Amino acid sequence: MRSDRHDRTALAAIACFAILAAGCGTASDGVPRIVAGTPCAGCGMEVRDLRWSAACRMGGRVRVYDSIECALRDETGAAAARETALYLADFETAVLHRSDSLWVVRADIPSPMGGGFAAFLDPKAAERVAAERNGRVARFPDFAADRLSGAKDAPASRIRP
Repeated sequence: MRSDRHDRTALAAIACFAILAAGCGTASDGVPRIVAGTPCAGCGMEVRDLRWSAACRMGGRVRVYDSIECALRDETGAAAARETALYLADFETAVLHRSDSLWVVRADIPSPMGGGFAAFLDPKAAERVAAERNGRVARFPDFAADRLSGAKDAPASRIRP
């Protein structure tokens, strides 16, 4: 009897592990998850505050960033030519959303890499922060296009809405 119970427990544990492993495989299409302490794929710094974070799904791989600035550099580099899905954290909730659903602010904001970028799901919140912090609001591709065109990033304090 005793070994029968252990066999069932072991079998149940193996079944649970198999279900979890299968679930991980199907999650590759969903929103990536960022864990604090993960090294940034762009600069190597650890992700400390998830409100600034970003992630890029390239095929089956996920690249994690500690800031929008690092994602922006990667997006305009070799990754721009690949099939990618970019996710940015909503500054107010730290929840990742596809970059095309967020409004990005570049302003006098103390972001991890000093570029002053923050993303907002709520466009009114983005406008408010841009007005309060001497910045401008745009979509992520607009900032990526500026970088690709060779436009120099002006200090955030010189950007006008």
